Amino acid sequence: MLLIRSLSCLALLASLAGCATGPTHPSLAGAPLPELIPVHDFVANRQATGSYRVSPDGKHLAWTGTEGVSPAIWVRTLGKDDARAFPIRARFFRWTADSQYLAAVVDGSGDENTHVHAVAVHRQGAAWVDLTPFDKTASHLLQTVEGGPDLMVTTNRRDKKVFDLHRVDPRTGAHTVVATNPGNAASWGVDRQGRLRTRLIVSDTASQLQRPGAAPDSAWTSIAEWGRFEGLRLLEPDASGQAMWALSNRGRDKVALVRMDLATGAETLVHATPEVDLDYVLISRTTQQPLIAYSMPGYPRREVFDAALRQRLAVLDKGQNAEIAVTSSDDQERTLTVAVTTERSTRSYLLPGEGGEPVFLGESRMAQLASALTATEPVSFASRDGLTLHGYLTLPAGVAAKNLPMVLLVHGGPWARDRWGDSAASRSLQHFLANRGYAVLQVNYRGSSGYGRTFMEKAIGEFAGKMHDDLVDGVQWAVQTGVADPRRVAIYGASYGGYAALVGATFTPEVFACAVDVVGLSHLARFMETVPPYWEMGMVGWRRYIGDPAKPEDRRLMDAKSPLFKVGPATSPLLIMHGVNDPRVKLEQSELMVAALRRAGRPVDYVTFQGDGHGNQKWSNNLTMYRKTEDFLASCLGGRTGGFDYYQLASWAF
Repeated sequence: MLLIRSLSCLALLASLAGCATGPTHPSLAGAPLPELIPVHDFVANRQATGSYRVSPDGKHLAWTGTEGVSPAIWVRTLGKDDARAFPIRARFFRWTADSQYLAAVVDGSGDENTHVHAVAVHRQGAAWVDLTPFDKTASHLLQTVEGGPDLMVTTNRRDKKVFDLHRVDPRTGAHTVVATNPGNAASWGVDRQGRLRTRLIVSDTASQLQRPGAAPDSAWTSIAEWGRFEGLRLLEPDASGQAMWALSNRGRDKVALVRMDLATGAETLVHATPEVDLDYVLISRTTQQPLIAYSMPGYPRREVFDAALRQRLAVLDKGQNAEIAVTSSDDQERTLTVAVTTERSTRSYLLPGEGGEPVFLGESRMAQLASALTATEPVSFASRDGLTLHGYLTLPAGVAAKNLPMVLLVHGGPWARDRWGDSAASRSLQHFLANRGYAVLQVNYRGSSGYGRTFMEKAIGEFAGKMHDDLVDGVQWAVQTGVADPRRVAIYGASYGGYAALVGATFTPEVFACAVDVVGLSHLARFMETVPPYWEMGMVGWRRYIGDPAKPEDRRLMDAKSPLFKVGPATSPLLIMHGVNDPRVKLEQSELMVAALRRAGRPVDYVTFQGDGHGNQKWSNNLTMYRKTEDFLASCLGGRTGGFDYYQLASWAF
């Protein structure tokens, strides 16, 4: 019996294992490449920590990490070694205003029906409690309420298309309905006392900010109105309470910091940058004045308005390119947590009050690999129609930047952008791919956010058109500069990036030797017909950019831009991966594409991820994704692969 079991284990190992292989591409073969970093170090590093948050009373610290091999939020008393773990896989968490509870937003299966959980961290034996235990319902944490543990939560429990506003008591789980959505409220504005201050009403053509009347049942009053595709993001009230700090591009191209009068809606410009939108502005809880404005023209940039804070952060500024972000503070803004992010790492620090020295708290997965990683540098080039495009280039170590196999890594959205830093949405894939021997190019094609409204709107009607031309122009730039081997370029992306990968494989197979698609769109009309019901108010944007599938002529054009209908004998080899619970881009999108490829006799490797959706949360699924990617690209581009990773033996349990 023991012999049979041993043989069975050997058979299992043989089925899982793939031997590590060296590079076969001429530019890599024989080069002094650095040591291969195991896949599990990129996806399952148990020493990694992050998201440090000091409690409002300044006495405790919470952060994300692992307990054993499971994700958890840890809590300890500042100045003591009494850390306790509260196991949970959370998308986001924060302290309640009274510092007694942690509240976390949880997506347990990847279907984005998020729940708000809470735990009384100082109570012996306390466990997480689901405060929104509603089936097939999405709930989100909007605000904490000063003076107690209450939470302001939005939920689509009543009507799956829209979100109502509730006040929730974590001590009892009781819900109080604060506002019922009239059917066109896109968001609610709540102050720190839990008072409803504004709501955003939208139509297909306009957005309107409203404030409630003085009496409970009185009509709402309009504060300001603007075009549907202009943007306004309210931040915090100013000290007078008669105005709000906001990020706005109303009447301008770039998003700027403004002060908006709540009586008239008039805006006063406070701070802007000429090259790019502002990303975020931190407002002081004590003075109610702007503290820091963040932007990213290439490397990260910050403008610190408060002189005392500028001096406190200066001790973390080593003259390097880095994003130095205040991630939390106590109520008096004496004790701060700060994240210092480069393209290779994020390291977190505690800045104690009274001018104390920074205390190192922990670091990200990539920080622990930083010495083996290479630089990511901003690049720019002109598109074929003269538009300046920006992006990032990461090169492999140990080899000359000449005639390299290259991966074009395409961001999703498409109304997002690639960023410089460890927290970028690429899941550090650029470093993983560079370690395998590839040059990695990321392009912020037209339609990407961050470069102003004009740049974004140049993507209208340009799916599989000029948006894709921008990506191809990026490849040509890399070839012309001598970096890329034109015969060995792959395209990789997720969501819209997955769509771009499918377009690359079907529309321009002469450019791309192979493609990797993760949760990508293959059939545009079907995608728009199957999105979650609470997307309805936002679908006006999709119809503006790619058309309305209910209109025959629009549908014809959408089909012409859908990779599903372009599969043919020249289609490049594909690796397609998809989370089975994806609510945005349904699994059907990949199943249809795989079936079409197989009917055409084109090579395709198809992988599905159980228990995940539009992007993996489970490390075991990410392990599979990275392993499949390195083997596929090694066979296509000639880079190297680490082969079997021993974490694969345990991944089935997660």
